[in-house]
Amino acid sequence: MKNINRIVTVLELISTYAEGVGITELHKSSSLPKSTLHRILNSLIKYGYAAQSKDTKKYKLGPTFLRLSANYLHQNDLRKIATPYLKKLNQEFMETVYLVVFQNNLAICIDTHELSRNNVTYFVKQGRVLPFNTCAAAKVILAYQEEEIINELVVQKNIIKSTEKSITDPKILLKHLSKIRKIGYALCKEEMEEGVMAIAAPIWDINLKVVGSVAIVGPLNRIENLEKKLIKNIKKTAYSISCEMGCNPELFGF
Repeated sequence: MKNINRIVTVLELISTYAEGVGITELHKSSSLPKSTLHRILNSLIKYGYAAQSKDTKKYKLGPTFLRLSANYLHQNDLRKIATPYLKKLNQEFMETVYLVVFQNNLAICIDTHELSRNNVTYFVKQGRVLPFNTCAAAKVILAYQEEEIINELVVQKNIIKSTEKSITDPKILLKHLSKIRKIGYALCKEEMEEGVMAIAAPIWDINLKVVGSVAIVGPLNRIENLEKKLIKNIKKTAYSISCEMGCNPELFGF
């Protein structure tokens, strides 16, 4: 079990670095000896769960995850239900829309619809693990989890500073999550990427749990100018998806 925990720790750390991560960073973040990290990484590379760049020597997730992600996406009912709603939202506002699920205490992007007017690409991509302290779609999911899970995930080792506006204090993040629960949606203004804003709303399932979120992301000035309208539409989209997932909307005041 100890070895499995170490492997999972290494994989989760690798997944949070979009450009790859070096052995020194992994050592600092995991507190594992470098010799142990080398053994784990060599095994992960052998089975395709990790890959190392020949140029930078940094590690990224390997091709095996792509195959597993493809199988997961194929099996995921939420994605099938959400697709028409995401397409409609995407075409109406001409901004990138994406779907995120909560899986094994991770916020994972499982679908994106890109139709940006400036052909801009963003951090959110299918299969990407999103940070709980900076991403609107991840924050709005975490906000509605049980207190035990929230406390488990809102710790310093899970906090990544992407920009100067990223929330890096766990206490401030907990207050922020409490506010999200009160207003029913989450915002991200340059917390994840400079000049970028996102709005997200939670998706509820038949068991009255938040299992995912839907979000829209775009240039700060465009999203901010339409903030009220986008909030209304994002919440309406999440409401429609939740209904199809079997949630009774009356219980949540939708």
